[in-house]
Amino acid sequence: MKKILIYTAIFILSCIMVFGILYKKVSKLEYTPVQPQYDLDIEKVVIGQGDVLALTFSKTKLSRQDYSEILSELKKNVNINRCMPGDFYEIVYSPENGQWTHFWYYPSGAEFCSIKKSSEGVVFSEKKSLSTATEIFRASGTIDSSLWESMSSAGTPADIILLFADIFAWQMDFLTDTRKGDAFKVIYEIEQITKKNTRLSSNILAAQYTSGSKVYNAFLYKKSNGESGYFDEEGKSVKSAFLKAPLQFRRISSHFTTSRKHPILKYARPHLGIDYAAPSGTPVSTIGDGVVTKSQYSGGFGNYVEVKHANGYVSSYGHLLKYGRGIKRGVRVKQGQVIGYVGSTGLSTGPHLDFRIKKDGKFFNYLTMKQPPVTTLKGEEKKEFLQYADKLLEEFGEKE
Repeated sequence: MKKILIYTAIFILSCIMVFGILYKKVSKLEYTPVQPQYDLDIEKVVIGQGDVLALTFSKTKLSRQDYSEILSELKKNVNINRCMPGDFYEIVYSPENGQWTHFWYYPSGAEFCSIKKSSEGVVFSEKKSLSTATEIFRASGTIDSSLWESMSSAGTPADIILLFADIFAWQMDFLTDTRKGDAFKVIYEIEQITKKNTRLSSNILAAQYTSGSKVYNAFLYKKSNGESGYFDEEGKSVKSAFLKAPLQFRRISSHFTTSRKHPILKYARPHLGIDYAAPSGTPVSTIGDGVVTKSQYSGGFGNYVEVKHANGYVSSYGHLLKYGRGIKRGVRVKQGQVIGYVGSTGLSTGPHLDFRIKKDGKFFNYLTMKQPPVTTLKGEEKKEFLQYADKLLEEFGEKE
């Protein structure tokens, strides 16, 4: 009987202790203060055409003293006299006292100016970078009338279309070589500034153009030396030593021949070049890197430019309307640089470019020239590239 009384007493005491502990915990939970939640009070002002930044502050809740504080700091990071339409700023106000605490100014680009006011009233500023996001896109289609129209119909941005044409400029002239039924495929990336939802940059990762039985591929690859370029499926640069043509022409009015009746002189003589018919004023570009050896009026060729290239090649451009800016003897030019404009100077019946090329002093037919690539990947670099290209070819449906 005593044992039963003792066990009963112990059980009652245990229950009292457990209840006491639970009571304390519940009491603490019930009386824990909850922090109030506030929504941020943010004003946004977009700079309009003709706006003066300082005057736009009148649209906000800032006081004149606030204007002065913010402008003083902003000038350390931004030229406030060069604010552009579309730039904007945001002001954050304290929900407790209504005073501004943060000011963020967003010009064009990926940087913005952050100005902060501490609880002690100290104002300081710094430049920061906005977060960006990169998205991969794919497009494909067939040519109906033009590359531009077909790629636009597939939702491809204008700058990507232009880059696509530039990549294959050494293999195709999209004004004259495209045929109905040709096909294109492209994988490209666009980097956007998330805060502004505006594009920061864009680039093509892989491109393919099919014309008849010929398939052209180009893959963006960064070499071990840090240089990037486009290479075909065999690791050869798609960029050739020379452009396919020195201008965007309407038609070839006269081909390379050893005997042609001259349209003005009316007797047969060799025509050791190609006449490209094009409207007067059409830009003419050098086909490759080199040095200008002549830039002068030259008899029947009229206004004439001659460029010396590597490996014994020399190209010439005749009947020009005028010369490109800065084009004179001794000037070094880059492939694609404008050296003049189509004209009809000298012995000419109409606006066209007389283009000629020779190697080691001997003229040859440029249209039959096999274009060598600028570079070819080798060794481990080529092995790594081929693995990379195979994956992209799989996306094009070229590999199983």
